[in-house]
Amino acid sequence: MEAQLSLRRLEIFRLVVEEGTVTRAAEVLMVAQPAVSGQLRALESWLGAKLFVRRGNSMVLTEAGVRADAWAKEMLASAAQVRRDVAELGSGQGGAASIASSMAVGSYLLPPILSRFQRGRPGADITLSSLQPNDALRAVETGEADFAVVSWDQRHLPEAISSEILRSEPIILCGGQGLHLPPGELTVDRALRLPFVGAPREVIYQRNLMEQLARHSNVEPTFVIRFGHAEPMKQAAAENGWALFAPRYVVGADIDAGRLRELSVPDLDLSERIALLWRRDKYFSPLQEAAVEEIRRALG
Repeated sequence: MEAQLSLRRLEIFRLVVEEGTVTRAAEVLMVAQPAVSGQLRALESWLGAKLFVRRGNSMVLTEAGVRADAWAKEMLASAAQVRRDVAELGSGQGGAASIASSMAVGSYLLPPILSRFQRGRPGADITLSSLQPNDALRAVETGEADFAVVSWDQRHLPEAISSEILRSEPIILCGGQGLHLPPGELTVDRALRLPFVGAPREVIYQRNLMEQLARHSNVEPTFVIRFGHAEPMKQAAAENGWALFAPRYVVGADIDAGRLRELSVPDLDLSERIALLWRRDKYFSPLQEAAVEEIRRALG
């Protein structure tokens, strides 16, 4: 049995798990496929067990592989934490905090909070990365992020992750000034027949929105175009006279400036849950703990 194990070998193993094949992992790494296969064989030799079986064109974890995958995640997360801790001590910057967020949360809610927080700690190294919620969760799992603040649904989280709902944000209906409205009261059914700008179907925010709308009406809204960020959504609605559903914190300034107008729909109650995610075994440095408390205070 080989006497040594490198973190690089674990990183390659995890990449093969995520990509599903050695070929795709080699393409991501920009190395020859035999180099990846050799690393997997060496890891299997070190562990004394077969980690994958072939199923069609994909590689599937064996029972031993599933256990090794969980262990590799923990090892790599711990290694990432140690690297950051040592870097903090060597830099004298007063500590570091890496935060992941979903797109809208990271574009509108967190920047002013973290900017105020950093002004009182000029030596702090604070990084905010705006991602899709699943990618933000993955960053927390792997230790790339200390914690995440995301738009979240009620889906099951990995056992290693803890969560806390920080805020339930109202989602409102608004539209461009050129939006043509039907005469009379805007009922839910009539509102859902307006032309809409939406987010991609697979985005958690959009999926949550559709689930809530289905509880209010059987009418399927028509999305004339979809964008992956709120800024082009708002711009398209304002310039083309289209409608959109958005959290109030996303469109409040646009409504105040007259670029969009809020539309009242009686009995339509929609909301977005904003959650804090972190690893259960995460050790928070004083700076990271203070950042979490500041976000809790601001969003609570």
